Amino acid sequence: MFRPIGFPTLTIAPPALADKLRPVLPQWVMGLEEPGLARYLTLAALGSGDADLVACGAGLGLWSWQRAPFDRQRVEILAQALPGVPAGVFAAELLARMQGGPDTDDMSALTASGDMGQILRVLLPRLRDAATGLAWLAPAWEGLLRLGSADLLLAALDACVLPAGLAPLRARLVAETKFLYAPAEDALSALDALDAADPSALFGAWSAYLRAELLLRLGQVQSGREGLAALFAQLPWHTHLGLKLHDLAGPQPLATQEDTARAVILVYSWNKADLTRQTLESLARTDYGQARVLVLDNGSSDCTGEVMAACADLFPQGALRVIRLPVNVGAPAARNWLISQPEAQGAEFAVFLDDDVLLPERWLRRLLGEALAHPEAGATGCRIVSATPPPCLQSADYQLFAPSGRAGTIRDLPEHVNVFDNCAGALDFGLFTYARPAAHVSGCCHALRVDVLRELGGFDIRFSPTQFDDLDRDLRSAAAGRPARYAGDVGVAHVQHSSLARAKGPAAMGQVFGNKIKLEGKHRREDMDAVFRAGLGALWDDLGRKWRALSC
Repeated sequence: MFRPIGFPTLTIAPPALADKLRPVLPQWVMGLEEPGLARYLTLAALGSGDADLVACGAGLGLWSWQRAPFDRQRVEILAQALPGVPAGVFAAELLARMQGGPDTDDMSALTASGDMGQILRVLLPRLRDAATGLAWLAPAWEGLLRLGSADLLLAALDACVLPAGLAPLRARLVAETKFLYAPAEDALSALDALDAADPSALFGAWSAYLRAELLLRLGQVQSGREGLAALFAQLPWHTHLGLKLHDLAGPQPLATQEDTARAVILVYSWNKADLTRQTLESLARTDYGQARVLVLDNGSSDCTGEVMAACADLFPQGALRVIRLPVNVGAPAARNWLISQPEAQGAEFAVFLDDDVLLPERWLRRLLGEALAHPEAGATGCRIVSATPPPCLQSADYQLFAPSGRAGTIRDLPEHVNVFDNCAGALDFGLFTYARPAAHVSGCCHALRVDVLRELGGFDIRFSPTQFDDLDRDLRSAAAGRPARYAGDVGVAHVQHSSLARAKGPAAMGQVFGNKIKLEGKHRREDMDAVFRAGLGALWDDLGRKWRALSC
């Protein structure tokens, strides 16, 4: 059972639902995982007065809470939207138990410090207090999940005293811990325990989804897909679930070995000898086929150039060529330098890799397969995840909102480039492993059509030394009718965070804000509005086609 007792039901099929959602809640198609958009869509659907949309809003409200049961806003929505229903009663009791805890920012700072000893000293005594334990666990849980220690999470749960009425919550949190850190078989056992502890199915949909995802990871594709299909029948409004289920129905486009000769792989680095070696070793282990590899030492003062030269032995003779520059020319110019080389100019695809990635075996053939299946796309990219547990999403499925015209990041600067960060740095539970149109793909690993680069130009050196140069290029391409394509079933592990996430101090942040001003100055409101409208239409066309296929 995926739907709790007393919950609103939806009776129309997905194609009809898409036709109803599209004019009333057009942002529904963008995604349901980003907290702000999910909250807006939930409240808008609940207040629509339409029985089908109300059912969608109630379902999304429950799903969002199941995903993050300690998020105060999600708990409040569930408690207020469904008073008297078991899920609403549970949420109301949980909300009462969460009162009186520490300041959320203070708790976030504590968990972000990574000081396990200090975290235990502060948390454990308070978790053991029956009156306040849950109020302390709630603001700490998300930070604890990201610390890389299942033992710490389980210790916190063992210490925390939960009232009898909230007993299923403990099993829910144990199951999440096991999913993120334990072998799949152990995680499945934890889900069995959750289902046994949750007879009212308060967490039924979430448990069913995790079970299906684990079966997929164990190679039991048919069983996993059947589990997702049964869940989608109960949650036919779920954007990510439908997209994922559709793409599992058949093999995704995969380029041939001969097709790999149409690509050149491009890597540049500055003073990252060890990371560059690791990246090239990872590349050499993959099925890159007949692609040539160009690596550029961007004026390094360490041994990066020597490491690149030594890594040539990992590839067939002549497959890898090293270029060395005497000074660091910045990321945009380094990219352009590589694009200008004969190997790149003679190729159909220029495939850029960051110097700190770990690659799955068939990454190139899958990216090229997606690009060849969609010749209108100017770029093809993938899902970027963390390289160490727990699995976190660094980038996935970027879309574009309409230009707001309001001052946003920079005071008094009207924003025209309104990028929707769909995954918002969330933990990776597998909900972004689908392919569809996108406004932008991460420059960490993307394949660009060389003819589009010739037509529209490469990377703007005004964004040197780095930041927003890849976004600017994708936006110019989308404005010219050559949008990007996202292939989320390819997961590339990024060892370091993005340069934006690493930016610290006035100088670094000044660089970021300065480039943001340049980005806004380059792109007209009219152009970004046109890109938004075209992109939204493409998303709905894609979703409608896939939901119709699932209904057959």
